[in-house]
Amino acid sequence: MDDGWDAETVGDALDVLQDLVLWQLVPDRWSQVDRLLGRIAAAFAAGDADEVRAAVAYLELSGPVRALRIGTAGVDGIPEPVLERRNTLVHALVREQRRAAPASTSEQRRAAPTEESSGDHPAR
Repeated sequence: MDDGWDAETVGDALDVLQDLVLWQLVPDRWSQVDRLLGRIAAAFAAGDADEVRAAVAYLELSGPVRALRIGTAGVDGIPEPVLERRNTLVHALVREQRRAAPASTSEQRRAAPTEESSGDHPAR
């Protein structure tokens, strides 16, 4: 992918965004997730791959934990506004992935040896 977007960056972001819909978090954690989604969206729009990678790493660390503090509010599934922001990001990232796919496919074809160049056929 050009302009700093590599398949790994986009793939990692999509992976965590897919997992996000399964998370059960306390409301404060969902607020943190929402801020991180905004950070990822802004970095993606600005073309800042390093910031996207950093924000995705923080998002991964914001996922559910096994133990809750005593007196902690109950956990909930993804709130609607967070889900909408997540869906918008997924659509943008998938578009980027698809846009770049034809370019990488044609690059692979150019790099692959052809039957004529592989030496399997005698010269004519």
